[in-house]
Amino acid sequence: PMSAVPPNLPSPRDENWKYANLRGVARAPFESSPAPSAEDLARVAAALPKPLPGYERVVLVDGHSARSLSTLDCAGLAQRAESISSTDRYFLHLNRTHRTETQRIVVAANTRRAIELVVVSLGTSHPAIEIEVGAGGALSLIERHLSLGAAVTITNVALVGNVGAHAALELSRIGHHGPKAQFLDTIDLQFAEGAIGKVVQLTAGGAATRTTAFIEHAGRDASLEWHSTALGEGSQHHDTFVRVAHAAPGARTLQQFRGIASGRSRIGFNGHMRVEAAAIGAQSDQSLKCLLAGTEAEADVRPQLEIYTDAVKASHGATVGKLDPDMLFYLLSRGIPEEAAASLLKWAFVSDVLARLPSASLRTEVEASLERLLPGAVAARAGT
Repeated sequence: PMSAVPPNLPSPRDENWKYANLRGVARAPFESSPAPSAEDLARVAAALPKPLPGYERVVLVDGHSARSLSTLDCAGLAQRAESISSTDRYFLHLNRTHRTETQRIVVAANTRRAIELVVVSLGTSHPAIEIEVGAGGALSLIERHLSLGAAVTITNVALVGNVGAHAALELSRIGHHGPKAQFLDTIDLQFAEGAIGKVVQLTAGGAATRTTAFIEHAGRDASLEWHSTALGEGSQHHDTFVRVAHAAPGARTLQQFRGIASGRSRIGFNGHMRVEAAAIGAQSDQSLKCLLAGTEAEADVRPQLEIYTDAVKASHGATVGKLDPDMLFYLLSRGIPEEAAASLLKWAFVSDVLARLPSASLRTEVEASLERLLPGAVAARAGT
């Protein structure tokens, strides 16, 4: 029931929400949209990208399984809502209150799976994904988020998972949101001894997006690489908060963020690294960088270190600036038009993140989709 939901949305007064823009959802009805009609499914089918070679496919429409468009069915009953008092997990509780079903992805011990999850939004939805990777197993999961049409869509995703001992999770998250999309997601992952995690995330489009992530290195020598990029234009607002808890010896995290804010857009990234007293020999490395490509654009990057042991290696850096004028002059002096030169420099800024996507087909599609934001960059990079 709605009475079980904390009474107030997070606000800029809350420490980890000061850069988020929740005005678009402040008065929104959060009840899930009904199951898609045959007409809706036909629209979705026409808009779906081609399946990725080697990947099983799951398609969700407004949080409902679209079995006719999928090659894999992993839907189960929705969990009963649990009481969550934490402001940072507000939208996770909202998801558990309103989700219609739960996609449960299980990888047995010492086996490998590759799954493409396409999440399509037409109205209001609370997609729910649960991941369980057994000891020694490996999962490559690609999430693709699409909004169809020009209508307002509200998507509130919950992704919760456990990665077993010496298992691997490769999570790629591609967000191409509609112009009026309000996108929120909560990620909660735990890594056991020797587990390896890799997250690659691209956010583009939408009116406002917010990612809230909680990662725990619960086992010795667990490790995570987090690579993400956000591209803002117009008045878009993209915000991310990632909290990584190093709770065991030898835990390691590498975090890289690259954002480009154009027009009047605003980009925020808050990376909070916590190293517990038991995490002897832990390592943490943060690199957070943003480019301002608009006179009214704003970027807020905030690396945080919270350390309770001396036996740790930790580094962090954060920069916000404009395109390098020397590099721009160099390209202009070689006869490259100014717009293409600026696009090339922006492309170079984010390409290291995009290069980490696991599928060549996916990388090609993503690069092509960015042609409007970075005109000429793809063709120039390919030598065409």
